[in-house]
Amino acid sequence: MSHPRHNLPLSTGEFLRFVGRERDIVDLCRLLGTARLVTLTGTGGIGKTRLALHVGERLLRRFPNGIRYIDLSESTHHGQALRTVANGLQAVEDDARTTTESIITALRTQNMLLLLDTCEYAVGPMAQLCQAILRDCPRVRILVTSRQPLHVPEENIWRVPPLSLPARPTPTDPYASSPAPLPRRDIQRYESVRLFVTRAHAARSGFEMTRENSGYVAEICRMLDGMPLAIELAAARVRVLSVQQILRRLDDRFQLLTSDGSDALPARQRTLRAVLSWSHELLSEPERLLLHRLSVFSTWYLEAAEEVCSGEGVDPTDVLSLHFSLLDKSLIVMDVELDGLTHYRLPETVRAYAAEQLAAEGCVDHYWGRFLDFCVGRTEQLLERARGPLSWRERVGSLRLHDHHRDNYGRLIMWALAHGRVDDALRLCTGLRTHWNVRGLASEGSWRLERTLETDPDGQDPPLRALGLALDAELRLDLDPAPEVATRARLALEAARACRAPEAMATALTILAQLGLRTGGDLEESERQASAAWSWAERAQDPVTEGAVLEVSALLARRRGDGDTALLHLKRRTVRAEELGDQWSRARGLHLLGVLAAERREFAPARALMEEALEVFTHLQANPATARCSRALGRLHLSEGRPMEAREPLSTSLRVSFASGQRIAVARALEALAELALAEGEAERAAALVGTAAGLRESLQRPSAETVRLRSAIERSVGPARAAEAWGAWRALPLEQVRDRALAFPTREEAPQPEELTRREREIAELAGQGLSNREIAARLSISQATAARHIANIFRKLSISSRRQLTGWASQGETGAP
Repeated sequence: MSHPRHNLPLSTGEFLRFVGRERDIVDLCRLLGTARLVTLTGTGGIGKTRLALHVGERLLRRFPNGIRYIDLSESTHHGQALRTVANGLQAVEDDARTTTESIITALRTQNMLLLLDTCEYAVGPMAQLCQAILRDCPRVRILVTSRQPLHVPEENIWRVPPLSLPARPTPTDPYASSPAPLPRRDIQRYESVRLFVTRAHAARSGFEMTRENSGYVAEICRMLDGMPLAIELAAARVRVLSVQQILRRLDDRFQLLTSDGSDALPARQRTLRAVLSWSHELLSEPERLLLHRLSVFSTWYLEAAEEVCSGEGVDPTDVLSLHFSLLDKSLIVMDVELDGLTHYRLPETVRAYAAEQLAAEGCVDHYWGRFLDFCVGRTEQLLERARGPLSWRERVGSLRLHDHHRDNYGRLIMWALAHGRVDDALRLCTGLRTHWNVRGLASEGSWRLERTLETDPDGQDPPLRALGLALDAELRLDLDPAPEVATRARLALEAARACRAPEAMATALTILAQLGLRTGGDLEESERQASAAWSWAERAQDPVTEGAVLEVSALLARRRGDGDTALLHLKRRTVRAEELGDQWSRARGLHLLGVLAAERREFAPARALMEEALEVFTHLQANPATARCSRALGRLHLSEGRPMEAREPLSTSLRVSFASGQRIAVARALEALAELALAEGEAERAAALVGTAAGLRESLQRPSAETVRLRSAIERSVGPARAAEAWGAWRALPLEQVRDRALAFPTREEAPQPEELTRREREIAELAGQGLSNREIAARLSISQATAARHIANIFRKLSISSRRQLTGWASQGETGAP
């Protein structure tokens, strides 16, 4: 066989244009040093061919007989595919032997790399050929690109991943009109963004990524799943469109993302639609039907697919095997595993194509309706199970499941509202009550509920509407001005009273009692509301509602100066939560028990209660509760005369409150930081902090005696004139700047006192000192490995040590004992 050392179709320009994949190239070169058959698989447009060519170029010196590239994209049947390979190798064919034998003869003595590109339409013949080459040509290695594996024993499958993407940030306003900006340093960090910017600049030399357009560029890359071909086609559109316009038009991506033919792309890649059609034609009829129906999901697990997508051409018993096949063809991808449930998703572009096909079949509403029925049913099942005894592991699992299906729920609620299924949207919303409250998703939940409640209000089921109104008021408790929340709660109360809906009655009355407590209203009226709420809560037999009533009753008793009754209510709440396995509700009770203990100046028990509660809240990522408990713990340290130790929990409280978007929580965190500033002799800083908090309270119509108390203390420290000047120093600043200034503590000349280990940190330090790993510590204490690692890091920092050996020595001296 006589031919050039290689025929790789790479120009100098192609090398200059290639962006990213360096890690993949290095790893594949290493793999081909040991493996004789490697198949690059992945969805169309993911960059398999280009990656293979660059791997080949990198390996040119390794193979004395060179590298042969053979394009099989036009070979769609057995004989044609084999002849294409034979022609590419210049193999001599005659009547005495088969085409495969001719290929083997040509390769038998060669030390080379054979690159077989685009084999998906010839998987069968290429599988047989590769097995023959591996058997009879010992020095030939094979690199294959295909949208599905060959499925031969010697094959090493390498799934080509999308280009790296910036994570979608968690917005403080989930419904902001523009995406969050991408930090400038991330242009080079993320391959997808780098590719877009490179191609956009090539299309329009004046293109630059700025703070104003960076969020749009990042969102384009996310919506295109990091698919290089799609990103390149999108970037080319900057010749005539802004990135904002490109993003808006991605809802019709198949019309937008086309090539003008000037870039020498093969026909199957000149439009995004052609890329997907090429893959679609590979599918059997059941595979096509299932793929189309899966487009209703953002993410799913097998049981959901079996229930929603089976029937009419898809047998329920075949759904599992069809998943295997679609995974092989790179049309669905593994998402995550949550508590034993493997989740899948469609790449966004595949989902858009499959949704088009489902619409062409006239089946969109049918399968969206089945999906809505499934989610409402499962959500209500989880809610009903949570009303009784349920292990903490299962409760956390439900929260994680809701986290992962958050986009599914949002899309389903909007679909239900548009298709006359408002009651089902309400059922889904009310089923997500605990999830929204625990995770601090009040803004999102109230937005969903508001749109649901205003859609055909007269046609809604009365008890369901009453509960929706009450939940809407509950979610807005820390978001909206008090009079607005009160109006919503009274509207819920009126609706609940008309249909005698116990859970809605109890919730509405509890909110009104809380508002009275927070705004300094009539204490007796609030107590009457709490008492009535308890009567309704007992009828509802809902532990979440009962817990909320007990909590507000305890706070009312505390306001009245009746500590014993407050203690009784909180212990009752805590014991009941323990019986049900609800550690979140139990932790809320522990937090308030810690507050009562601190008020009695029982500091050590108070600290232990708060730290135990905070550990649960942090593990759960329960942002509102984390902010409250961190604030209480910081104030406890101030009461003990330890301002340096108060900095960390008070900073956490502000950061978490700011991230949640709850302005009243931000105001409370700023007030606590003002107390810290006063304790550290920074009265003017304290004035700026509490002045900003007062402005937030005024906008929410939530006055507080705390404001008056702090201002008086500041005026005593620096005088009324200086206090008034500093009071307004930060009020005109954006809240982001206020947060940054509040967290920038003044440096102090004296050396800080060593920080004391918390009770949990002492426990972990003792176990680590005994030689236990993070995994073993996590198992022993029933916490996550991440939590154990975070505690170890805090222990190292507080003790000024850097290794477990030092910790072992420290523990052996008995230092882990209680102070």
